Amino acid sequence: MVLNLAFELKVKRSGFNETLDWLQAGVELHPDSDQLHFVAANLYFHNKNFAVAAKLLQRVTALNPGNANAHSLLGASLQMLGEHEKALASFEAAVRIDPTLWAANHSIGNLYKMLGHPYKALEPFQRALFTRHKLGDELILDGEFTRTSRSKLRHDVEQLAYLAEREIGGPPVKAALQALNQVETAMQPYFTGHLAEFPAHIKPIAAPYYNRLLNHYNAPALPGGALNQDQDWAAIEAAYVTNAPGIIFIDNFLKPEALASLRRFCLESTIWFENRYSNGYLGCVDEQGFGCPLLAQIAEEQRLALPGIFDDSRLTGLWGYKYDSKMSGISVHADYAAVNVNFWITPDSANLNPERGGLIVWDKEAPRDWDFSDYNGNAPRIDKFLQESGANPVVIPHKQNRVAIFNSDLFHRTDDYHFKEGYENRRINITMLYGDRRKT
Repeated sequence: MVLNLAFELKVKRSGFNETLDWLQAGVELHPDSDQLHFVAANLYFHNKNFAVAAKLLQRVTALNPGNANAHSLLGASLQMLGEHEKALASFEAAVRIDPTLWAANHSIGNLYKMLGHPYKALEPFQRALFTRHKLGDELILDGEFTRTSRSKLRHDVEQLAYLAEREIGGPPVKAALQALNQVETAMQPYFTGHLAEFPAHIKPIAAPYYNRLLNHYNAPALPGGALNQDQDWAAIEAAYVTNAPGIIFIDNFLKPEALASLRRFCLESTIWFENRYSNGYLGCVDEQGFGCPLLAQIAEEQRLALPGIFDDSRLTGLWGYKYDSKMSGISVHADYAAVNVNFWITPDSANLNPERGGLIVWDKEAPRDWDFSDYNGNAPRIDKFLQESGANPVVIPHKQNRVAIFNSDLFHRTDDYHFKEGYENRRINITMLYGDRRKT
C-alpha cells in the first residue's frame, strides 16, 4: 500500500519516464521484491510496453505465486502480445486464486471465443456476470451502474413487478421493486437527453439494485434437442443456397419446450444492462451474460443441421434485444460475420401489426472495401448505396418462433413495429452471428 502511494506520488511529480528510471533502479537493487516488480509492470503495461510488463510479471508470479492480480495482468500483457494460449493459462491461474476477479473471467471468455471455442466462453462470461453484478450496497463508479434512461428504468420496474407477482427472486426482488419505483419517479426531471447520471441523493437508493443480478434463470439444454425435428433441413439449406444472395425464413424453428424455456430466460433474468441505445430498446451480449446451455445448444444444433449454409463457420456473436411497445428499432447496417441468424420469441398476440414488426433485408451486399464503421454505422452512406444500386427490400414479418437466416453482408434493419403495452408483450429478438465476412 505504501509502495503504491509512493509510486503514484512519483508519477505525479516526475512523469512517466523518470518514474520508469526510478522503478528500474529499484528493481535492480531489490531483485526479490515482488511488490516493486508489480508496480513497475503496471507502469510498463499502461505505457503499452507489454513485453517488458510480461517479463516483470513473470518474475512477480515466480516470487509470489498467490498474487492473483499479477497473474491477471500477465494474462492481459500476453494477450496484447498475441500469445493467446499463454494468456489464457495466466487468466485461469488468476481465477483459481481469486474467483471474484470478474475481469479475468471476462478475458477468459473472450480468449475462448478468439480461439474458436464459443461455447466454452459462456461459462466464464457467466462467472463474470455473477461477480460483477452481484447484490451489494457499494457504489460502483462505472457508467454501467451510474447512469440510466427512462426506457431502462421503465423496463426494470416492469420486470421486477413481473417477478414479484410470481414470487420469483424472493425478498431482494421485492426490495428492488420498491427502490427502483422510487428512483424512476425521482429521476424524471433529470432526463434532458437519452441518458442521465444518478444525482448524489439518488445513488444510494439505486446502488444496491440497479443493474444487479437479482434473478437468473439458466435455461438448460434439452436432452432430446432444441430444434424442431419436423423441419426438412435439407430443403431449407437448398433454398438458401439457390436464393442468392442468401435470404430465407422458416417458422416453428424451435421445439415448444425450447421456446418456452428461452422465453423464461429472457423474461426472468435481470441481465438487460445495456441502455445506450436511444430508441428505447435494451440489449445484452454474450460477454455481459446473454448465454445459457440452451442457447449454446441451439447455436450448435442449427450449425450442424445446415452445413451447406454455415460450412465450418463458428459462432462469433450472440445477443438479445428487448424493445418497448412502439419505437424505432436498430437502423440499417450489415454485420462483420458470414451468416446472420435472427429469431423472435414474443407471442403473436402481442403484435398489433402482424404484417410487419420483423426485419427488412436488402438484396445487395455491402461493398467489400467498406470498413466496419461504414457498413455497420454510416446510415446516410448506406441509404445512398441502396438507392443507387437498385437494391430491393425483403420484408420478413414478425412471428413467434420464426427464424431469418441471411448473408451477413446484406444490409438490414428492424422493421417498424407496434406491440401491445405490458412486460410480457415486449418484442424480443435473438441474434447469432457465424464466421467472418473477410474469410468468405
